[in-house]
Amino acid sequence: MGGMGTSAGRNETMNPAAHRFTVTVYNVSKPGTLPTDRAMGAVPLSPVAYAVFGGADPMFTVGAAADAGTELIAEDGVQMEKVKMLGSMQGVGSHGAAMQPAGMSPAVEPGESATFTVMAAPGQRLQIETMFVQSNDWFYGFGGGGLALFNGNTPISGDVTSQLVVYDAGTEQDTAPGTGEFQKPVQAPTATNVGPSESVPIRSARERFPNFNIPADASVIRVTIAP
Repeated sequence: MGGMGTSAGRNETMNPAAHRFTVTVYNVSKPGTLPTDRAMGAVPLSPVAYAVFGGADPMFTVGAAADAGTELIAEDGVQMEKVKMLGSMQGVGSHGAAMQPAGMSPAVEPGESATFTVMAAPGQRLQIETMFVQSNDWFYGFGGGGLALFNGNTPISGDVTSQLVVYDAGTEQDTAPGTGEFQKPVQAPTATNVGPSESVPIRSARERFPNFNIPADASVIRVTIAP
């Protein structure tokens, strides 16, 4: 299984300054990344929803409520609703979801990766969402309203993991990573919206839960870009 739902905006494909970018999301977690017996302490990631855009971030806004698509990703690792929503939004170009290419599960398990390709022109940005599965409603995304894909007219390349933030979607009450009865690893794979709800704005999980043992982003996820 590879990227799904990918499309390119007309302005991107007609712009001679546009570039094609290959983005790879690696799960670099391992047993013991978290102090829990679940999944031996590793952290699965959900399929990666993504969008290239101009203007405001179409996927989420820190300090605002999560939409239905982000809630499904953050609580249950289900990306289809978000991809469908992106397809009807103004200013969104390449978008879709990427899964690991082999095995029984679409999730990006420890040691696996998911790769997708997008077209972008100068001034456009990239945003992703992938669930931190050992949580109630956390996801990784780029901070600052998305990742700038160009420095002026020069396409970026390399490791961009440092631009990621682990966010709390604010849609389900939280227990520490790898604990509690309502996190995804102890639910049926097809179950959704299980667990006590809450309604607070999206915020950095580290800021909201300073007493939780949250692993460094680079010990869970790595993202590289090649134009």
